[in-house]
Amino acid sequence: MLRTPREFAALQQSSKSKVHPLLVARFAPNQIERTRFGFSTGRRLGGAVTRNRVRRRLREAVRALGPEISPGWDVLIVARPPSATATYAALSEALKRVLRSGQLLRDPQERDDPGDER
Repeated sequence: MLRTPREFAALQQSSKSKVHPLLVARFAPNQIERTRFGFSTGRRLGGAVTRNRVRRRLREAVRALGPEISPGWDVLIVARPPSATATYAALSEALKRVLRSGQLLRDPQERDDPGDER
């Protein structure tokens, strides 16, 4: 997970971004074999309870998409004010759309081994 201000600043400067009414996603390739996420929830969303709720929902949406996310990226998700009143389903769909438009989601069929018959 991305946590330090330096990591966030690096993504703000050298990344491509995709926009949705509920959130903004910034992507940059990293040199490791996994994708790391960071979440930014500003005070314009509301109080601490609201901001924490939005972060929890976004983290859960990322967990649900886990196997479909391509490795090797740093991703910063910036919540926009309408996300404070959005449902989990709406946030999850918005996240899925921005990751797909950024080409960070693989097809579910691609993640399975071709020789793995279940």
